[in-house]
Amino acid sequence: MARFQVTDELRAFMREVVAKVDWIDDRATLVGPDALSCECARGGRLPNSDRYRFTYFARDGRGRWELELGEQQLRDLADGHTSELDARELDPNTRSTRGEALIVWGEFDEDALRVRSPLDLATALDALHAIGQGDPLLVRLWSAADEQVVIALNGNECALFVVHGDTYGTSVGDPTRTGSFEVRGEDIGELVIAWNQCVPWRVARPALLVFAEQGTVGEGVILDGAIPTQLLMLGDLDRAAALASRRAPPADPALSSLPRRAPQGAWAERLLNALVELHLIELDSAIFDAIAARTSILLVQHRDAEDSPEAAQALAKELSRLRGVGALFATGGDLQIALRRTQDAPTMPVDVPLA
Repeated sequence: MARFQVTDELRAFMREVVAKVDWIDDRATLVGPDALSCECARGGRLPNSDRYRFTYFARDGRGRWELELGEQQLRDLADGHTSELDARELDPNTRSTRGEALIVWGEFDEDALRVRSPLDLATALDALHAIGQGDPLLVRLWSAADEQVVIALNGNECALFVVHGDTYGTSVGDPTRTGSFEVRGEDIGELVIAWNQCVPWRVARPALLVFAEQGTVGEGVILDGAIPTQLLMLGDLDRAAALASRRAPPADPALSSLPRRAPQGAWAERLLNALVELHLIELDSAIFDAIAARTSILLVQHRDAEDSPEAAQALAKELSRLRGVGALFATGGDLQIALRRTQDAPTMPVDVPLA
């Protein structure tokens, strides 16, 4: 055991804990290692006991402490009567989750997503990949334990820069490639990306899914141990700092800016309008925008529906369950035809002047 100096963020968390202890009738909901949590700590009441155990993690992501407290100690902490505690310092190499993974692709509140599941992250990545088909895009992803990777998307290729974590560096692509492209980030300005730093998206996508959970890109991507100077400062900006600069981002991809920015957003509107005109769907036109946003996310998740009968049938099933959709009369085959006809925006007719 060692003496631990109480921080302001831990004291604020203890005020929340005491409030729940006082107001929650069912104390069983306070039991467990993740029953109570915030950005700096997590823990809960011990089974068959009146004591509480918490793990506190320092802002640097390395210092970790285990605190075991009685209810009166909780109150003393919350009221500011205690400045030091006996605590057990954990192995600094122990990796602890600090909440949900976070992905950010812009400066506005909706240009971010709190990741609740691997499916939501995969959906966000696929939508961002679709956006990057038109213009290069810079994205930042924090893992559940606050490791951070910067992602430069351009078409079907991607450069990864791990700026915080046990593995550190830039992705290594084909060393024989020459040339570069530029991408702009809200915190760093223009960044030049060499093509020999890029790996195919089919390689980067699974590596990013692993990174969000484990904090490493795995064996599919090689890192060279260095990152551009412009990105060095990003390693000091943890998830808490990113969240402090904006309102809480949504945890639902449909409520983020993805439906508006990804090409699937406009495609969803064309698809729904076509189904309405063909009397193959009944929907509440008063909430058309919300239905279109949900549909755009389904198009991302079932991106091969126009070619796969099974995926089209699955898309039809989920589309029929959306709030605001009264009935869907289209079969999977009908949906495939509609998808193919609406995938691209219609071209405007050109008048040919008479001679």
